[in-house]
Amino acid sequence: MNKYIFITGTNTDVGKTYIGTKLIKVLNKKYGFMAFKPIETGCKKIKKTLIPADSAMYYKILKNYQTLDELNPYRFLPPVSPYLAIREAKKKIYIKNYYQKLKILSYRSPVLIEGAGGAFSPLALDGLNIDFMKLVKSINILVIKDELGCISSAISNILAFDKYKARLDLLVLNTKNKNKMDNINEIKKYTKIPIINFTNTKSANVIANRIIKLL
Repeated sequence: MNKYIFITGTNTDVGKTYIGTKLIKVLNKKYGFMAFKPIETGCKKIKKTLIPADSAMYYKILKNYQTLDELNPYRFLPPVSPYLAIREAKKKIYIKNYYQKLKILSYRSPVLIEGAGGAFSPLALDGLNIDFMKLVKSINILVIKDELGCISSAISNILAFDKYKARLDLLVLNTKNKNKMDNINEIKKYTKIPIINFTNTKSANVIANRIIKLL
């Protein structure tokens, strides 16, 4: 069984956490997945504790099985890129540090990982989200915001994954509101990678059924 599923996006604010939390609920009807978001910025400070918005949504589901520190080991207050947050805090956080934390967690369970920002956003001082994906050899889901202009960003990411020699297993179109665009069929013209229109289905079961075949 593959230990890791990685959910990333073409950019930030595409619905990774929304889809990821729904997906983990479905997967855990059969599999005991935990969640891992290696770093989160833009946290709120409550008393002396940094509270991560996205990671807290996973923690609400999994709090009986893992701690928040296991789920999200690195947190920062400024709403900036992980690279900038790490640098401004004068910390030394590298891809290998995330991997060390992840391996401890995955001794107990398979793990759904959510990156920070897009697949090609900087995740640490020495690498991007996609570098982490390659290191852990995960099953990879790319969330695409279903809007005007997404065909270009989707194709650009697909080509970049190929150039990076990184696997890309599933594309998921997502937005809060349905639209009359035909982005799914336009994207299908340029790739054989399976694509799901989550905008219309809103069902994590459809995504899970695809992913389970790869576990």
